[in-house]
Amino acid sequence: MAGKWWKARPSIYRQLRDGAAELLDEGGSPETVWMPGARDGVLIYHWNGRADEEELRRLSVAIDTLKPAAVREAIGEARIISLVDALLADVSSANLDHDAVYELGYALATDSDEREAVKLGIALLGLFDAENHRDELMTFGRHDEFTLFAMIALRNTDGDATADLWALARQVRGWGRIHLVEHLAQASDPAVREWIVRQGFRNDVATAYLAGTAAGAGDLAGLLAGTPDDELLEAAGELLAALTEEDGPVVGMPGYQEGRRAAELYLGHIEARTDGAGGAASGGDDSAARLGAGELRHFLDVHALRGYAAEHWPELLPRCTDILARPIWAELAPAALAGADDDSAFGRAVRVCELLGIPTASALRARLRADPYGEAHWYALMRQATQRDVDEILTLAAEILPLTEIASGPGQVGPARRPHRALDMVLQSLDAWPGHGWPLIEAGLASPVVRNRNLAIRALAAWDHATLPQEARTAVAAALRAEPDAGVRERLERLHEGGAQSIAQH
Repeated sequence: MAGKWWKARPSIYRQLRDGAAELLDEGGSPETVWMPGARDGVLIYHWNGRADEEELRRLSVAIDTLKPAAVREAIGEARIISLVDALLADVSSANLDHDAVYELGYALATDSDEREAVKLGIALLGLFDAENHRDELMTFGRHDEFTLFAMIALRNTDGDATADLWALARQVRGWGRIHLVEHLAQASDPAVREWIVRQGFRNDVATAYLAGTAAGAGDLAGLLAGTPDDELLEAAGELLAALTEEDGPVVGMPGYQEGRRAAELYLGHIEARTDGAGGAASGGDDSAARLGAGELRHFLDVHALRGYAAEHWPELLPRCTDILARPIWAELAPAALAGADDDSAFGRAVRVCELLGIPTASALRARLRADPYGEAHWYALMRQATQRDVDEILTLAAEILPLTEIASGPGQVGPARRPHRALDMVLQSLDAWPGHGWPLIEAGLASPVVRNRNLAIRALAAWDHATLPQEARTAVAAALRAEPDAGVRERLERLHEGGAQSIAQH
């Protein structure tokens, strides 16, 4: 087969067309793994810098050659999202053959196995009528890494792209949904805007990114002035709670002009649905049924509103406090704790019980014995640990987490798996408990996941080095010899030197 050439991996377009959920180039060290579209999303929302002039010049020259190989080579480490507007302006103003530009864009988009080349190809295709390559754009749009570029390209059509964009928005859940919903919020179709306020704002990044958009575009206050159904009332609570996040990623409640009116209307509906509630045990009416599927979500959402009201709307504070004090919650929470089928519902029940002073440790331990990798459950259990039961919690963790499997060595690089993430939830609290949890710290020091190792170092640094056991000193020295990461190695050196100095002084 001499002379035959083939690619090391199929093109990204082929992978997506064939139904791949993850791209073959995904992975890398835990420090650099981003969820699809995240790096571009962060640049769009949180970066106010300028495009790199050298990168821009290099890519413009390469595009002028109209050769895909030259363009791919010129991309290097460039982030196309920061250059794309200037590049397209250069292409539009240059005297390039239109057919050749189209062929270049199509080749980059469909033949490349590197995502930045694909993005540039899609951007170039966006200069032409989307009807010529609609199927390809829809394929790219279903992956959050490329949704933004596909969306912009799809909009270049003589027709209305709303139906295609809405279809994509219902298929993606990450950064792609954020970009699509931001655009669809301007749609004239009321069905689209209603979908946004009822469901479309939910995403796997952060509700806060779309809360203000959804509340405004969907006229949340206007809908709450009527008779909202369970779905809408649940959505309203989520949106208002997200808007109260003052340290969130975007402007929250101050950016929604009708926030106070919407909050008042929402509280009124929750008051009506919990009025006189005491459940069957106290002879009250069936308020649990009238709360609908949201149930405990409403408690947490009103709790968030109370926190915001205390600072900004003091006149609403008594209403929030009254709702949270109603007996229905103390009946719903333990029942949900015992009967929740999914982890999300169980997690909400845990949080409500904590706020109400209802013990949850036994339920959390039982849940973790059934699924040792429940990250949120470890976090909750460690959050409520006391001097009396911390060793019991840590003993449980050492028994049910596969510490030998986790401690496979720092030389192995790869994304954190569930066991490593579960250990992470325990390690991040151990600096508050010096002298406890050595088996977990030992496993963390030898984990392939950088964050595990850093948290183990932080936990051990809180110990009294004068009484550091020999096995801990030996483990730190071994970890230092094996550590491939410069930053972690520096922390290990400080830990090792601090321990040695303390020992020498005693």
